[in-house]
Amino acid sequence: MNWDSFVNSLADALAERQMLKEGASWVLGISGGPDSTVLAHAMAELNGRRGLRWGLHAAHLHHSLRGEEADQDAEFVRQLADRLGLTYHFEQIDVRRQVSEGGGSTEEVARERRYDFLERVAFKTGSDFVAVGHHADDNAETIIHRACRGTGIRGLAGMSITRAIRDGSRITLVRPLLGVRRAQIESIAKDRNFEWRNDSTNLSPEFTRGRIRSQIMPMLRDVLNPNVVEALLRLAEQARWMSQYLADAGERTFDSMVVSQAPQRIVLNKYALLSKPRIIQAEVIRRAASIAIGREQDLGFNHIEAVMRLAEDPRSGKEVHLPGPVLVQRLYGRIDFRPLDARDSEPALDTTQVHCPGETILPPPIGMELAIDVRAVDADTVAELRQKQSNFEEWLDYDSLRLPLIVRGRRDGDRFHPLGAPGAKSLSDFFIGEKIEPELRARTGVLCDQTGPIWVMPLRIDDRVKLTDRSRRALRLRLRPGKDGRPEARGDLGAGSR
Repeated sequence: MNWDSFVNSLADALAERQMLKEGASWVLGISGGPDSTVLAHAMAELNGRRGLRWGLHAAHLHHSLRGEEADQDAEFVRQLADRLGLTYHFEQIDVRRQVSEGGGSTEEVARERRYDFLERVAFKTGSDFVAVGHHADDNAETIIHRACRGTGIRGLAGMSITRAIRDGSRITLVRPLLGVRRAQIESIAKDRNFEWRNDSTNLSPEFTRGRIRSQIMPMLRDVLNPNVVEALLRLAEQARWMSQYLADAGERTFDSMVVSQAPQRIVLNKYALLSKPRIIQAEVIRRAASIAIGREQDLGFNHIEAVMRLAEDPRSGKEVHLPGPVLVQRLYGRIDFRPLDARDSEPALDTTQVHCPGETILPPPIGMELAIDVRAVDADTVAELRQKQSNFEEWLDYDSLRLPLIVRGRRDGDRFHPLGAPGAKSLSDFFIGEKIEPELRARTGVLCDQTGPIWVMPLRIDDRVKLTDRSRRALRLRLRPGKDGRPEARGDLGAGSR
């Protein structure tokens, strides 16, 4: 593959996903290795050839793991950004210290902090996309790694070309080179006389990825199959088809099993769970664990089996711990999922001013972000918006509100008219009717305007603020996992807040 065909194939891959947009802003995660270096050159070339007027930002995270070598990598990326006309963003962290303080492996912590950093740069620069240089060989190594850890069908699907950079984020992570082999990338770099850096840890047996790359993959190629990478990628494609089918089946089944749901907690009917085939049980368990911690969670076979055994156990009060970490408890006929650190009693909710429009980090014990925006609507649009997709998203009639908005806990005497109910009722009666356990009620946020409650989050909105055919402005509310736990908010507090 020559340079021109490589750049054209990159353009085709982005166009296929509606990402070849003029004026878009991209963050490029650049380590200095051949893959990310070629990606930076190709994105800059494509931008110039097509006149796309992209904003391109080079982002490099120094993990403090390799001393002077890592310092030289950072300087190399800075110089590369200068040559290509990219804005350079740099940050240095001490991964070993963070591992010692918070646990986890060095590789896991480094990966999580890298994506945190890239997402922050995306927000800072107004970018919708973050591109990284993962390629086909990386994907094959990931599949081997997951298989050896005991992953399920979803894990065998490997990396995806696009996904949210973290669950609930508006930033899309893109892997434009995922279909390209490492040898092709290095050949292109040599033909174009691109300089790059070699990370000594990539082949080091100290790290799992290094052992797979330097020992396991060569052995599989030499002893079993010279085309092992292609074979693994075909397996991943079929696993991806099956994963999507199972995810759809699990989603259709999931709501019928939910006894109660609140931010960071979900309770399932154990009898309904056990009535389903094992493979559907596995999908439901995975989904519940992900909802409990607010992000996608990859569970191994042993984790799924442990929850199934817990559900089958007739004794109440037993529990298992899942990665995340997630606490799963068997309580009579229910299976309760929640973050491990949320098992103790939670403090009362503080009152929080809500930015409207804007983004507000809600305080513990909610710990989620409330994002609000205003949109123009008409009767046809309202009909579409009434088709509710998620408990964590609501649409209200903006002109029926009395700003500013606040989030607080339930108070004695609170009343509201639940959407679809025949009349108003107290919040206490509403919680009883919804079978919300007393300890969960203290964790449930109530969004209020100056008249009173408008959304018991994420259960129901008040009838007086619903969209109607006469609505002309809609307020979209989205509850999503907090970006970094910071208490500040961004946006306008709305009328009357100053």
